Order: sequence, then C-alpha cells, then structure tokens
Amino acid sequence: MARDSNPNEWHGHHIVSEDELASPEFSADPNTKRHRNIRHGIILSVAVLLLVAALVLAYLVNTRAIVIDALEPKPVAEAPVAPHTACPRDQFDYVDPSKMTINVMNGTQIAGLAGASAKKLERRGFKVGEVGNARMSKANVVGAVISGPDGYAQAMTVQRHVAGLTYVFDPKRQGKTVDVVIGTKYKKLVKEAKVNTQPGKLQCGSKKKTTAPAKPEPSKSDKD
Repeated sequence: MARDSNPNEWHGHHIVSEDELASPEFSADPNTKRHRNIRHGIILSVAVLLLVAALVLAYLVNTRAIVIDALEPKPVAEAPVAPHTACPRDQFDYVDPSKMTINVMNGTQIAGLAGASAKKLERRGFKVGEVGNARMSKANVVGAVISGPDGYAQAMTVQRHVAGLTYVFDPKRQGKTVDVVIGTKYKKLVKEAKVNTQPGKLQCGSKKKTTAPAKPEPSKSDKD
C-alpha cells in the first residue's frame, strides 16, 4: 500500500501539528475561549446594528421623512418658466388628488424645499412622480403649475391646495401629469377643510387693478 506523499496527512486526514495545538483555536484555556466568544459577539452585534440603521435610513429617505439634498434628482426642467403663457377661460371639475400625478420642483436656492413640499402634498393624497429642481425667470413668487392641454383640471385642482400658484401652459406636454414649481413666497398649503372642491377656472396670475380717478372738487365758479 502506497504511503501518503504529504507528511501532514494520514489516509486523507489532516494531522494537527504542535504549533496548531498551541494556537487559540485549540486552546482549552477558559479565559481565552471566553474572550474569543465576546469578541465575536461584539463584531456580530455591530454588524447587525449597522444593517438595521441602514434599513431605517433607507426607509426614511424613501418616504421623504428625511430629505438629503445630495440625493435629490438633478434638474428636470432647464428652460425658464414664463408665467401668463396661455389661460383657458373654461370651468374645470375638481379632480380627486389620489387620481392624479404631480412632479414637484424647487425653483429657489432653498435646499430641500422640493422634497418637503412633495411630502406635504403626498399627505393630501397627491401621487408624486419626480422631485427635483427647476429654473424660474422670477423666483420671488409662490410658484407655478404647468400642464398641457389634457391637464387643465389637474392644474386647477393643485391651485386649490396651493393658493397663489400661477398657471403656465405647455403645448408640448402630453398626458394629465402636471409640474408644480415652488417659489420663495410659498409658505404653506391651504387648510384641507377650506379647499374648494367646486368646479372653477384656472388662475393665470393677478391682473393689475385699475382705480377710477377721483372726482375733482367743484371750483368756485361751479359753486356759483
């Protein structure tokens, strides 16, 4: 019968050397084993805590409970938003927010404004699509709501929740999804109990009020 060529093996089994017997893995010292178990337990606990923390953070970011500016999408609207482009005069029915999708964009330099606004609109039942940034030719406004010809009613509905939004018509936009661009004058949503759900018209910006000239005082000759 041929002998094993490897002196550290005997019939296919590893032969434990004296050095290996002296290592901590083969040590019978109770203190060594206890310290090793404690070390392994600490490493395992830290790994589990890191995993749980990562999952919690991912959940909070996904639900927008925490807004991380660096994770917000890049601008989805690069062209300057010009108000008063077009304004239909028809009346439109109020749309259930849960049956429409809106994109929320930050038109200011205030970090995290789009994410925070999107979260509030989601609580109202709106389905939020994209969240990002946009450039407005004039940021010192409440904001703008942008739609195509199929999104008139949806845009009017958003205006009922965010008073002061200016309507902007985009003839190239298809579908009923609308964009909401937030400006620096935006403060808060209209109280839900006070939202007008009756049919109405789009608000395309306030017109300058004209005041009739004061009636001149009669001169002395008139009195005479």
